[in-house]
Amino acid sequence: MHPILFTLWGHPVYAYVLGTGLGYAIGAGLGITLGLLDKRALIDLVEAAIVVVLSALLGSKVFHVLFEAQGHVLSTGAKATGVLDLLADDPWHAVRLFESGYVFYGGAVFGTLMGWWFVKRRFTNPLSVADYTVPGFALGIGVGRVSCFFAGCCHGRSTTLPWGVQFPVGHPAHGQLVHPVQLYDAAFGFLAFAVSVALYRRRRFGGQVFLVFCACYAVWRFVTETFRADAERGLWLGGLLSTSQLVSLSTLPIIALVWMRASRTAPAAQPMP
Repeated sequence: MHPILFTLWGHPVYAYVLGTGLGYAIGAGLGITLGLLDKRALIDLVEAAIVVVLSALLGSKVFHVLFEAQGHVLSTGAKATGVLDLLADDPWHAVRLFESGYVFYGGAVFGTLMGWWFVKRRFTNPLSVADYTVPGFALGIGVGRVSCFFAGCCHGRSTTLPWGVQFPVGHPAHGQLVHPVQLYDAAFGFLAFAVSVALYRRRRFGGQVFLVFCACYAVWRFVTETFRADAERGLWLGGLLSTSQLVSLSTLPIIALVWMRASRTAPAAQPMP
């Protein structure tokens, strides 16, 4: 575990912050590149990237406040019992974008909604534009989850499997061998990057790559959540489901409906040479 990778001009550089920043930069850069290859205007692509990135950052923080407030350590040393406790102690917690405390699905939901709102006003086929985001988004997941592993957050439950990992003394895993869930998710991200690049060249309609990725991630995340043990992720229905599992279950029917409509009405995408 290496939460601080190095110091720069006397200031610590945190693995999670660096990994998250790289993930956003990779996602935006690859998305803009694919859009340029598709003859889109650079200014539209850059502005769309800014909207998506800022919305994702804010959404990640908002979900953190809404679903992970309970148990948060307050300035008094006490633990918050819910959202109101956290906001009463720290009203600006959700808008300090460069501090720890993010929820991936919050960023994905806010970034998608705000990106869709913006893109509909600039592009004739918003779903095709959504396809541009997938390779970079997938690669960003891979990089970001590796940084989670270095930071020791999002840890797994105990295991006897030979690839179990042990975090240092003082970590919430209490010295047990645990599932390296962060690396499971990182592997998904890197694999999804390769698959999305291959599918992008063969897509039959605009939005196909985006919808396939969303469906696969929802299923994957639902499964890997069963290997996690960090209480901060939020538990519902008496601990039966986590927040991310509820979001995964909610998004799958929406993805299916959008797929059925897009496959019939969306313009055919032009495969890359």
